[in-house]
Amino acid sequence: MKKLLISLLLLFSLHSFADEGHDHKLSYNPDDFKINPELCQDEKGPNCAKLRLGDDYLTTLKPAIGYLYSCSEKNPNAPGAIESKITWIDFENSTWSLFEKLWLPSGEFNPKDGIYIESNNGDKIIVEINNLPVDGKIGDWPMSEYKMLTSISPNRGIPKEQKQSFVFIKFPEKANYPSCLSLGAIGVTKNGVLIFNATDGRGEDAVAREIVDEYGGHPARESYHYHFIHERLDKEFLDNGHSGIVGYINDGFPLYGYKGVGGIEMTNEDLDLCHGHEHDDFGYHYHSTIEYPYTVGCYKGEIISNLQGSRNNRPPPNQKVLGNNQKASPKQKRN
Repeated sequence: MKKLLISLLLLFSLHSFADEGHDHKLSYNPDDFKINPELCQDEKGPNCAKLRLGDDYLTTLKPAIGYLYSCSEKNPNAPGAIESKITWIDFENSTWSLFEKLWLPSGEFNPKDGIYIESNNGDKIIVEINNLPVDGKIGDWPMSEYKMLTSISPNRGIPKEQKQSFVFIKFPEKANYPSCLSLGAIGVTKNGVLIFNATDGRGEDAVAREIVDEYGGHPARESYHYHFIHERLDKEFLDNGHSGIVGYINDGFPLYGYKGVGGIEMTNEDLDLCHGHEHDDFGYHYHSTIEYPYTVGCYKGEIISNLQGSRNNRPPPNQKVLGNNQKASPKQKRN
């Protein structure tokens, strides 16, 4: 009898342990999939509980502050998250809460080691990657076993190694007119992962709507990528508190992290039409922000033709660029 009791207790313990290991996959508790970034813990920068939804800030007409200047119109028939299942967006007020959004946690998925090799060749910077994170931080893809998450965003993609090389101009110059952003890669991070623009395939706010992992990325089929810069990648700071370079954009201009001089978190109001600025000895550069368009609003410089996302990046002729203090539409103010 004693042996039978011990066997039953052991069996119960193993069953409980197995259930505990699958809690997240089977869970329908939203709290199991939320994050609380350090970037959002102070009163500096945008309010992470009421971030502006970017859906209405895509333009194909001309660049504007806080907008994404896109080469293509919206495509409502493209696959994407199921709007009726999204609970963290206040559609009436066009805001969303980063705290309430659901994110894919880490788990058993363990791809190859990420690669990022940067070298100089005359006036060019050569970057080689395999499009997997160098720091190894990645979600538990595919997320098909996470029933709550796939009921919102049925993404069945699995990140795989994709060896790619990029050529960036070491000393880029501003173009006469900003260029629009196409779908696909607009740059690459120093973590070895591609950067896509702020929109999903429908032309809506990808960061607000799509399920991405808790490290900021998700796959389009096999192509893992970021739509924004996760705060962990903004880890190197200069003596004046300014963020270091977190990646390069297709026109050669660098993308810095969230902080400007003095460690001040950047917002759209601090940046120009393309989501960048220049000061001191930095020259022109882009900044990451936690509000749409997150990385780049348009290309400030000339595009090198052998980069992904570089085709059809020219605006229609005879268009007027809005000035740094002008908005695209009076009714589309920042919330």
